[in-house]
Amino acid sequence: MAYLFLVVAFFCQLLNLTAAATLRVGIPASVVLPNPNALPASTHATLTSGTGTPVRAVLRKGNYFEFPEITTVGSHLLEIYSHEYVFAPYRIDLAPSSDSSSTVITGAWETYRGTKWEDRGVALVSAPTERLEMSVKVLGKKNFYQEREGFNPLSLLKNPMILMGAVALAFTFGMPKLMENMDPEMKAEYEDMQKKSPVAGLTQAMQGGGPASSAGGFDLASYLAGSGKTTSTGSDRGSEGIRERKR
Repeated sequence: MAYLFLVVAFFCQLLNLTAAATLRVGIPASVVLPNPNALPASTHATLTSGTGTPVRAVLRKGNYFEFPEITTVGSHLLEIYSHEYVFAPYRIDLAPSSDSSSTVITGAWETYRGTKWEDRGVALVSAPTERLEMSVKVLGKKNFYQEREGFNPLSLLKNPMILMGAVALAFTFGMPKLMENMDPEMKAEYEDMQKKSPVAGLTQAMQGGGPASSAGGFDLASYLAGSGKTTSTGSDRGSEGIRERKR
């Protein structure tokens, strides 16, 4: 009986010598991920250190990952891989225990890509512990495809050509109504201005009315040349040229 007691004590001491830290990572429900049970079986987590090989943990029933007996001391990077969601990475630090017979988790922090490894945030571990249970944060959902936008009639108003056509149509149908309600004197003045305008003469010339309009005295050739002078001005220049030749 005493011999059996010594054998059991020896094995218990051996187990204490080989004990190491354990990390358990859970995925809670959140706004981004309301139902963690919908995660595929391919979702997994890795614990990578600078000295040892990466340790992989599969997703277990209950939506958690477990890394038992982590013997590698130093800093580790905890990452979770999923086809549909993005999880925040974490820094996990391990160190030998006080009796140097096992390892303990001395710190855990949420880290960010692109920042220095020495930059730490709020610590998730208040004191060294041999077993740490923590929850990870879901940053967002992956979107590999861009949804096609549907037809919006209001988007036509953003087209400059549509706006110009609408303004021209409103001017075409609205101007006669304005002319009917216009004062007779103002209406006569407006019609006189329309006859004398270069645009009216240009329109008449394009319609076959000749290069010049007798009503407005507009010379199309002079207007296109940039002189802006009427026919009478051109005749005055011709008479001045004849006088200079006689001299």
